[in-house]
Amino acid sequence: MNTRSLLHVLSVAILAAFGSQSLAQSAVSFGVTSSFSAVPVVSAETEANATEVTTKEGVETPNALSTPSVQSPATAGLSLSVPVQTDATTSTAQAVNIPKIAVILPPVNSPFDGINDAIIKGIEAANNKAGTPVEILPLHRKAGQNAMSQLQDAALMGAVVAIGPMTRDEVAEVSRLNFLPLPVVALNRSEQTGLSPKLMINFSLSAEEEAKQIAQIAIAALPATNSKGEKPKVIIFEVSTPLEQRIANVYVQELQAAQIPFERVQLTQELMNQPRFYESLQSDIAKPKLEALPNRKEDPYNYNRVKARNDRLMSEYRAQLAFAEPPYFAALLAMDSRTAALVTPRLPRLTRAWGTSLVNPGDTSQSYIASLTYDLRNVGLVEAPLVLNQSGATPANLASDTIPKDALERRLYAFGTDAFRLATQWMHWQKQIEFNGDTGKLYLNADASAEVVRHAQPAIIEPNKIRAISAQKLIEPIDR
Repeated sequence: MNTRSLLHVLSVAILAAFGSQSLAQSAVSFGVTSSFSAVPVVSAETEANATEVTTKEGVETPNALSTPSVQSPATAGLSLSVPVQTDATTSTAQAVNIPKIAVILPPVNSPFDGINDAIIKGIEAANNKAGTPVEILPLHRKAGQNAMSQLQDAALMGAVVAIGPMTRDEVAEVSRLNFLPLPVVALNRSEQTGLSPKLMINFSLSAEEEAKQIAQIAIAALPATNSKGEKPKVIIFEVSTPLEQRIANVYVQELQAAQIPFERVQLTQELMNQPRFYESLQSDIAKPKLEALPNRKEDPYNYNRVKARNDRLMSEYRAQLAFAEPPYFAALLAMDSRTAALVTPRLPRLTRAWGTSLVNPGDTSQSYIASLTYDLRNVGLVEAPLVLNQSGATPANLASDTIPKDALERRLYAFGTDAFRLATQWMHWQKQIEFNGDTGKLYLNADASAEVVRHAQPAIIEPNKIRAISAQKLIEPIDR
C-alpha cells in the first residue's frame, strides 16, 4: 500500500470516530443515558412491551431550537428556569445532573389555560422552596399527538417524572396504556375504575370525594333518634348542573350506606319563592285556622282587628316551626356559595347545613363576600387548608407574594404545590407516601390503589370569616 492510500484510510477512521462521539453526546443531551433514573428495573417481558409500543407509536424528538408559535402558550411569562444555585462550588457537571420534571399540558390556547397557569405557579413555588430544586419542563401537546408520544417526548427531554395530564379524557387515555416511559402523577382520575399502569398514580381535587367526606361528618352529627324514636331525616338540595348532580349522587350513596332516611329536592322557582322552605315541605305542625277577613272598605275597624289576630297566629306558627324539632335535621347542599346563601336562611333554625368547597364564598376581606357569610352562618364544609389560611401566617414552604387571593386560584395553586411534592417522592418509586399538604392530608399506598387519598380540612362559616376546625368539634351541637 502506497503512502497516499494509507493517509486516505487513516482520514476515514478519524471521521468515523468523531461521528460516534457526536451521536453519544446527542443521546446524553436528551437524557437517554442519564445516570439519574427514577424508573424501577423492569423485566425482559416489560422491555419487550415497551419496545413494541415505541415502535408502534414512534418517538418524536423535541426540537429545542424551533421557532416559537405566534400563539403564546398558557405558560408564557412564567419563570420556569432552574433556581440559581448559591453554592459557588457547584460545578457545571453537577448542574447537568439536576433532575427534570415534565408538566404535561393540553395544546396551546386550550380552554384550560387559566387552570394550568395557577397549577404551574404552585409547582414553581414549591420547587423554589425545595431543598434540592429540579428543572420544570412544561410540555404542550402537539396537534394530532397522542398520550404515549407526549410522554415519550418528556422522557427524551430527560424528565424523570411527569405531572399531568389534567383532563379526565386525557387521564383515561393514559390509563389504557400498557407501558409508560416514566412515572406519572396524573392530576385527575379516570371514570374507568381499575385501569392504571404501574408507573401512574392519580391525584385530584375531586368534588365527589369532598361530598363523601362532608356527608360522613354530617351523618356523625345527627342525633341517634328524633322525638318519636325514629332515625332523623336528611334533605338534599341540588341544582341541575352536572357537577352538582354528581355531588348529590354521592350524598345519596353515603346516606343509603348509613341507612339514613332522606329526601332529594331540586331547587325550582316555585320553591325559591317560598320565604321558608319548611312551610312548603312536610311538617308535623299543623297550620293555624285563620279567620275570614271582613270587607276592608265596609268594615275597616274589624278588618284590622281580624288581620292582626291572623298575623299573630302565623307568627306563632312560624316560631314553632323554626324552634321546634325540624322535619329534617341536616341539609346537604349541592350548589355554589351564592345559591347556598339563598337556601340556608329558608331552613329551619335547628337544621344544620353542610356542603363541599363549592359553598366557600372566598376571601372574606372583600365586603360583598363577607356579607355572604351571614347568610351562610354555621354551614359546615371541607376545604384546602391553604384556601382557609387567607389572613394567617404564610406556610414556611411557600413565598407569600406568589399565593393568589382568589379562592379558586388559591385552591389550584395548592393543587400544584402538592402535586410537586408527590412527584418528587413518586419519581423515586416510593409506594408509601403521606404528608400534610396545602390541599389536605394526603396518603398513598400504591400496592393497594393508585388513588391518592385526600382528606380536606373541615371548617365552619362564621360572620366575616371561615374558620378551620377539627371534624370532632364540627359535629358537636352549635350554640344558637
